[in-house]
Amino acid sequence: MIPGSLLFALSVSADHVAAQDELVERGREVYDNWCAICHAPGEGATRILEERYLGSLPAVVDERTNLTAELITARVRTWVAPQMPPFRQSEVSDADLEAVIAYLKRNDE
Repeated sequence: MIPGSLLFALSVSADHVAAQDELVERGREVYDNWCAICHAPGEGATRILEERYLGSLPAVVDERTNLTAELITARVRTWVAPQMPPFRQSEVSDADLEAVIAYLKRNDE
């Protein structure tokens, strides 16, 4: 027989995992809509990063494991470069940005 507190903890943990999975899936959808046009394999930004990193890091952004939430937020919100425009909240909401962060950090675990 499983004690009640353990059963509750397992239930809460399962709910958290399900919510995290939903957030990651939403992040993948947002990434595919807003980011993959430049950051998918073979696309412009990926080719630029391939030349810059020379194999030391994955050039495909969603294959990276070293991205912090702060770096992702800065790149999405305030990065000013000819190759990467910042996205307004009306384009990528804070909730969507949180989902993209969860998606990009899914490989860190």
